[in-house]
Amino acid sequence: MSAHPTPSYRRRVLGSLAAGTLLAGVARAHAAGALCGPTGSSTAGPFYVRNAPQTTQINRHGLPGTPMQVSGTIYGGTDGRQPLAGAVIEIWHCDAAGQYHPNGSGELADYLATDVDLRGIGLSDAEGRYRFDSIVPAHYGNRRRHIHWRIVAPGHRPLVTQSYWLEEKGTARERRDFVDRNVEDCRWVRFDTDAAGVAVGRFDIVLVALA
Repeated sequence: MSAHPTPSYRRRVLGSLAAGTLLAGVARAHAAGALCGPTGSSTAGPFYVRNAPQTTQINRHGLPGTPMQVSGTIYGGTDGRQPLAGAVIEIWHCDAAGQYHPNGSGELADYLATDVDLRGIGLSDAEGRYRFDSIVPAHYGNRRRHIHWRIVAPGHRPLVTQSYWLEEKGTARERRDFVDRNVEDCRWVRFDTDAAGVAVGRFDIVLVALA
């Protein structure tokens, strides 16, 4: 090889470097949720209770389990990148033993207050942000570990969906779970344990604007 690279060789190297930089940037943006959306839908499942308590501290009765905090931003608009203030965010999941509270569906008024837990409703703030505190759910039957969501915002299609634990992606359990197949990347949420032992995850949600 010549000691002095030819112009064509230099162009190829520079092109490769530019492509690598672009891919790295895309990877970082994807990891930050910038390329997510619109968020895919999924079934509400058999344990949806309407008119859940309006609270973001959804482990109201102190059920045992690993503390969990899940937060994120609700986006929408024509480009799916506008933070949505005042979105109604509903969340529910099973406990650390795989039981829902209540173990049924219907209206909140159908149950005693002591029967209702690990479900609640909150609002996104002025910057579209939300946060819920709970405990890590167990597996339910052959299902992947998951959280149920329902989001409603003016001018956007209501969304019912489920999020999953990233650590279970590609596992045998995922292959055995025939509910909600072909989950897009952004519904696989990474949870890390902080210094206080809390499992902390971020789930950004993108709604579809009405035409």
